[in-house]
Amino acid sequence: MSPESTTGPRLSDADFFAKIDTTRPGLEGIPAAVAQGNFVTARHLFAAEVRHTLQPERFFRISRDFRGANWMRTDETPRTAARRILHGELISCSTPYTFEGEVDWFANPTFNQYKEWTWQLSRHPEWALLGERYRETQDEKYAEAFVRYFTGWVHQALVPEDAPGGATLCWRTIEAGIRMAGSWQWALHSFYISPHFTDDVLVDWYKSVWEHGWRLRNFHRTGNWLIMEMNGLAQIGILYPQFKEAPAWKTYAFERMIEELDIQVYPDGFQCELTTGYHQVVIRNYQWLIDVCNAYKVPVPSAFRDGMERMHTTNVMMMMPDGRLPDVNDGSWGEVAPLLVQAVDAYPERDDFRWVYTRGAEGHPPAITSHLFPYAGYAIMRTGWRPDAIWALFDGGPFGYGHQHEDKLHFLLHAYGRLLLTEGGNYAYDDSEMRRYVLSTQAHNTIRVDEQDQNRRRHYRRENFDIHARAGVEWQTTDTYDIAAAAYDEGYGPEAARVVTHHRKIIFLKQGPALLDPCFLVIDRLTPTDQAPHHYQAIWHLNAHAVEKNSARVHSFDCDRPNLTVITPHLPGLSLTLVSGQKTPEWQGWKAIKNHQQGEYTPTPTALFAWETQGPVRLVTLLYPTRPGQTCPVTHIHASPAISATDIQFILAEGDIIKIDEEKLEMRD
Repeated sequence: MSPESTTGPRLSDADFFAKIDTTRPGLEGIPAAVAQGNFVTARHLFAAEVRHTLQPERFFRISRDFRGANWMRTDETPRTAARRILHGELISCSTPYTFEGEVDWFANPTFNQYKEWTWQLSRHPEWALLGERYRETQDEKYAEAFVRYFTGWVHQALVPEDAPGGATLCWRTIEAGIRMAGSWQWALHSFYISPHFTDDVLVDWYKSVWEHGWRLRNFHRTGNWLIMEMNGLAQIGILYPQFKEAPAWKTYAFERMIEELDIQVYPDGFQCELTTGYHQVVIRNYQWLIDVCNAYKVPVPSAFRDGMERMHTTNVMMMMPDGRLPDVNDGSWGEVAPLLVQAVDAYPERDDFRWVYTRGAEGHPPAITSHLFPYAGYAIMRTGWRPDAIWALFDGGPFGYGHQHEDKLHFLLHAYGRLLLTEGGNYAYDDSEMRRYVLSTQAHNTIRVDEQDQNRRRHYRRENFDIHARAGVEWQTTDTYDIAAAAYDEGYGPEAARVVTHHRKIIFLKQGPALLDPCFLVIDRLTPTDQAPHHYQAIWHLNAHAVEKNSARVHSFDCDRPNLTVITPHLPGLSLTLVSGQKTPEWQGWKAIKNHQQGEYTPTPTALFAWETQGPVRLVTLLYPTRPGQTCPVTHIHASPAISATDIQFILAEGDIIKIDEEKLEMRD
């Protein structure tokens, strides 16, 4: 590649044709043409062979949808989106911008210079949408627009010669992999016979694809990025047989993707970043490569099948009663059924996959209900698989490999058809207060110490990551109760000062003691390393509209909907504050309402139980979900703050007292 190039592609004609397998039928005349300096003929011979050997009827057997909220308006169809794209209006990260004349692929029109806008602009989903309209209409205006976009991009965006994978605005390796595994292949197979896709344009296209292969092979990264990068590299190896290096690239990409199933996927099936969002990114990229392999009769490694089944099983076992996944770390509240489109055919023996995919119309739910992911550290507690079942998630796991939140010992609750305890969620990857909030302990249902957040990030080192390390969650499940427990001892505040160890135990009383319905006891034990007084704040984000508090009790009372009551004992000095949409003195009481999108968040009522004490202390909290029209029968609870205490008393409205000793429910690892 020429370092003196000022416009792309960097490859000269001579360098490019040296990388082509000219023993292929139709390409034998290229060496002589190149030797004579007749690159017009060489380009024509190459383009003719490509047009003759491309197989769109085979390629378009692959199912792929390029609709998405990040690059389309919510009310758009592919037809209206294509019309917008024709007029130079592009959308990246849900923010539209109209370019006058040629697109500036380095532009950033966002109000706060959100870097992802420029990076993701070069994912080019618009090219696939234009291709879809072209195949439907054969209207050359779509081909003309596509060629204009492509030539503008390839001339402006020079492939870097030695930049790391995360550097540059147009050539981050994640975008390079996404382009090669998606929009570019759909565009090529849509437009290759258009008169606007001339021999010169086609050769520039193949030059740029070769540059993609070279960059992906030599500058790839780790984690979910690597899966996207290797998917793109493998597809180049399959779909571009004219390149001499195509077989080696394909072999390398497949070997890496096989290895990564043991490097990135825990033995319990969860992808190592421990997010319900990037877990799907990994699944989708394996599936897209499988689809290409099947279309072109390329053998699919058996390891793919085994790894994919484990990851699909994780989605099923995590699923909330409403069919969605919980939004943990940089995750999403996505529905599980659409994620199993190919899985029901790939694993016909899995009745539970079919049951989820058909939303209960066929198949059978899993035989087990509550489930611990012993490596990922997520404990899922549930009464069953019906839509009105009670479900909860307890996070006792490690920090994860990427996209982490400071949320260990976090808790979510879904009951009687409604999410009752929520969290800050996932927000755009910018530098806003909302982004900092969703990453923090403040945005989760756990405890802050001395007004400081957890700070695992301070001492986290990726090189110490161990996919085979168990999370250390204590776990027991029976027909009448579930118990999960874990500890956080990795420090609070900017310096991650290890001043307090927080041990949390969740007891799910599935049948409820005596006169009570199913409910949860959250038992927090806080052990300081010194004799100084410490300030604690237990946080609960309620997914409700109408909420009220009194003394040590808070409850929602949304009409005709399930509700939640949260009660703690009357500890000395304990205060209860209810906030919603607070920005000063610090952000609190918010939730993101659209995944990754700037400005898309709303207030949510958040209960803050705060107190200060010296020495070890125990706090017991009752979480009591109620069906529509019902009220919590418990008025208050008694539970000694002594850290060694095990007694708990429920005081009912009629004056009855129900006693529980937490130690009578045995634990095991």
